[in-house]
Amino acid sequence: MSGLTVAALIIMAAVSAWGFTLARAAAAHSRLRAEMGRLQEELHKEIRHWQDEAARAKTHAAQVARDAANWAAGCRQGRDDVIAVMPMLVAAHDAGGGMCSQHGAQEAIEHA
Repeated sequence: MSGLTVAALIIMAAVSAWGFTLARAAAAHSRLRAEMGRLQEELHKEIRHWQDEAARAKTHAAQVARDAANWAAGCRQGRDDVIAVMPMLVAAHDAGGGMCSQHGAQEAIEHA
């Protein structure tokens, strides 16, 4: 074999190796790009899920806050009603003519 043939074979082997390496790298790149796209879509799906969960949690928290405010308003109204009725109950008790007397309470229990 002449030196020129050996040089040509070496160049052809180098070009072939470079071509195979390039093809393998392109396939790996394509596979990794597809995997990245799949992972990115999965992450976007998960982000949408947690955004929806956060929106539901905000709605629930707002409902709980409204319920707590309504409960507090009802408690205030009940307290105000009791405070408003107390003078009438005390006056009825002092007059002795109502069910508030000991004897009247006993009769109410017996008739029940």
